[in-house]
Amino acid sequence: MARRHIIFLSVSDSSFLLANARIVDYPTVYCNDGFCKLSGYNRAEVMQKSSTCSFMYGDLTDKTTIKKLEEAFENLKQEQVEILLYKKNSK
Repeated sequence: MARRHIIFLSVSDSSFLLANARIVDYPTVYCNDGFCKLSGYNRAEVMQKSSTCSFMYGDLTDKTTIKKLEEAFENLKQEQVEILLYKKNSK
């Protein structure tokens, strides 16, 4: 049986997305309605984008935190960070 690698990113208790960790840039394979409502993006806009949510980075998103997050993804390590992400219409 093939082993699956899935990344789970929780924005809050009711907002999350799932990603495929076996593909470069960890594309989003699912996001729930809570994530869409919170971010302002519809599901079609989020699907297949990087699960690092780099499309939601803005001018004030901390570069050190971005690097820490990317390293955690690359090394498949569990990490907890606080990162500033921008809603669709807030850049």
